[in-house]
Amino acid sequence: MCITKKAKKEPVSVAATPTASPGVTPTADPSGKNKKPGDKSKAAKAAAFPDTPAAPVPKPPAKAMIVVKPWVQRTLDTGVANLVEEFRGLAKWTPEGMTTEAFNANKDKNRYQDVPCQDKGRIVLKFPGLASDYIHANYLETAHNPKKFICAQGPLEGTQHSFWAMVVQEKVECIIMLCNCIEMGKFKCHQYWPLEKDQKISFGEAPNQIFVTKLDEKKMSAEEQCINVTTLKIDTSDGSRKIQHLQWENWPDRGVPQTNLTAIVSYFACLNHFSYNYFQNLLSATRGNQNPILVHCSAGIGRTGTIVAIAYVQDKMMAGEDCMAMNELLKELRSQRPWSIQNEFVSLYQYLYLHRVLLSYFLERHKSSYGELLSAENAAKYKKWIEDYAKITSGK
Repeated sequence: MCITKKAKKEPVSVAATPTASPGVTPTADPSGKNKKPGDKSKAAKAAAFPDTPAAPVPKPPAKAMIVVKPWVQRTLDTGVANLVEEFRGLAKWTPEGMTTEAFNANKDKNRYQDVPCQDKGRIVLKFPGLASDYIHANYLETAHNPKKFICAQGPLEGTQHSFWAMVVQEKVECIIMLCNCIEMGKFKCHQYWPLEKDQKISFGEAPNQIFVTKLDEKKMSAEEQCINVTTLKIDTSDGSRKIQHLQWENWPDRGVPQTNLTAIVSYFACLNHFSYNYFQNLLSATRGNQNPILVHCSAGIGRTGTIVAIAYVQDKMMAGEDCMAMNELLKELRSQRPWSIQNEFVSLYQYLYLHRVLLSYFLERHKSSYGELLSAENAAKYKKWIEDYAKITSGK
């Protein structure tokens, strides 16, 4: 749920109170649910998730192993300090010839006026009953799917209807939310889904109304207490279907989360339609969801860009594609969603976090496949890499 600290007054374009906007049935006030993840004991957690055994670790495909090993070696040899310099060389890079006409014409629908949405690859809304075809969101392709992701800003009060219209239009089955509604006393995202079980909210006017009902909510697993998994039912005149909503609660706005595999687990869960017993499966075994996965934070470029980048690189590796030039891969991402892994000091941490998660995934999660890389020399490099990463991202 959303953090419930008292927020500073939100700008006009963002609602500061849960009052209704035209065509929207208001949600309840998001209060009284500020319990921190991890409060339960280990025994209590295990009891709450009796059906979540650890999944076996399948061997990666041979074509992936061919490209992963040189990538790991290159990252260890480069070291954190050189990756910092590598990132600084592209921190201000934006796509050549980028246009933002729709963004400029819809200022009231943009959460941040200094975070543009480029015209190329933007989601053009065609859902009936909308006053505009604009929403601050872009497609992002991977090696296997030209519309694998939709990267979006967190909805404003006045863009909730457009947001859900996009979900229906694009046949989205999974939403990954990487922020809280209020962070450090500031509004980051409107509460766009129902808070209470069986609560229903509506968007738009008949005959084109969209109804969203909350069916249930749970933690992803005993180990992943920072992720809320909510099942929602979407009803329109064309029928009814269920979608999954993941909210990663403890990713700080001005930094990176603790290094674990939560980012990868979240992605696998979406691809796996939330089969909890197998949430740790390899990407190659979880290709069931061909519809776009909708990812958003507040601006839709920093945290969103980071988790999409992790999945993007993994997808390319599993397809046997060269990923040695990570700075060029970041340019590929920004050519589709400008400013992904945003252009400020935080983006450096996010760029390093991308490498840290992938190193952890290959050298720890899949040690049986890639453990041979950890010779005595490389083990020392990995240890130093982790120490340098911790020092830089902690701000010390």
